[in-house]
Amino acid sequence: MQDTPLGLYIHVPFCTVKCSYCDFNSYAGIDDMQAEWEAAALTELSLWAPRLRGREVSTVFIGGGTPSLLPGESIERILDAVRSGLNLSSDAEITLEANPESVHPERLQLYRAAGVNRISMGVQSLDSDELVFLDRIHSAERAEAAFAEIRSAGFDNVNLDLIYGLPGQSLASWRSTLDQVLKWSGNGPDHISCYALTVEEGTPLATRVAAGRVVEANPDHVAEIADWTADRLAAAGYQQYETSNYARDGLSCRHNLIYWRNQEYAAIGPGAHGFFNGVRYHVVRSPKAYVDRLRDPEQDVLGVQGLPSPAIAGAERVSELENVIDTLTSGLRLMEGVDESGLPVAYQQIRPILDWAVESALAQRANGRLSLTKRGHEVANEVFVRLLQPISQ
Repeated sequence: MQDTPLGLYIHVPFCTVKCSYCDFNSYAGIDDMQAEWEAAALTELSLWAPRLRGREVSTVFIGGGTPSLLPGESIERILDAVRSGLNLSSDAEITLEANPESVHPERLQLYRAAGVNRISMGVQSLDSDELVFLDRIHSAERAEAAFAEIRSAGFDNVNLDLIYGLPGQSLASWRSTLDQVLKWSGNGPDHISCYALTVEEGTPLATRVAAGRVVEANPDHVAEIADWTADRLAAAGYQQYETSNYARDGLSCRHNLIYWRNQEYAAIGPGAHGFFNGVRYHVVRSPKAYVDRLRDPEQDVLGVQGLPSPAIAGAERVSELENVIDTLTSGLRLMEGVDESGLPVAYQQIRPILDWAVESALAQRANGRLSLTKRGHEVANEVFVRLLQPISQ
């Protein structure tokens, strides 16, 4: 994969409040570890640099957690290290995730000066009751003000994350949220990610659902919201390029496209997951353990699959069949689908599953590409579960 784009993911574990639905590796109340985390991240980056230097890095994604809690100087030092140690492309997309309550004009100016050129802000809802349910600590007014501050700082590539399909959520409530953000600063964001609420195992929300204190939304109602959303955003000039993602003016998220096209990306930071040289790996989740492992970089704790960071907790080489399945389960989320002619021989082992999907009108073939139909996107998991069966047996 030497000729394909290489992404870099940097995980920031800090949050002000841990939301009940969130299963990302994030922690509230550990802000006093920011300096230690930064030192460890810079060390880990330096260990990866010799291995990555021969590849062009086309995207950097600073995610979390809430990276907008970090001082501008911290982001500047990290991106300076990326530029000095790696082959960062001149037009690289550099994204930083933010939450409305931690957006500050001074920090935004420093992020921009450091090279960040894309902001992804988690808004989720503008309904006060829904925000309480989601454990969000910002108001609708603060979210709009934060968006205006981001625009004022010069960012012309801004994404908003929104969540629909909440228990008891009406279509009218969701319409109100979406219609409002489309008017922010006159023309709304450049990119919108609209995710159906998923009850993730191990989260407080999952506990509440299991105890019967929360009843999940009706799937048919969620599908109705998804259909309305696609139509509304199309009318507003957005192109749906992935199941949950919409962009104007060709501003699809280049970093996430690397994931969906099953291309390679390096990842650093506690709990980060990477895919490099055919190996999928994950970094130790605990921020303290992460810092401890990187205090003495000469001591290779694991050396898993020959990867350079002692913070890597586990890794495995992906087989050809597993790689094909990964390509399909991620690539079929894209409207562009997957180029069947580019798949290796192992594809023939699971091609009958895709033939079934085509015969069932869940997928379609055109010009050598395989893609899901509208109905297929609505029940994509039904296709993906079948695809995963060969490696789960």
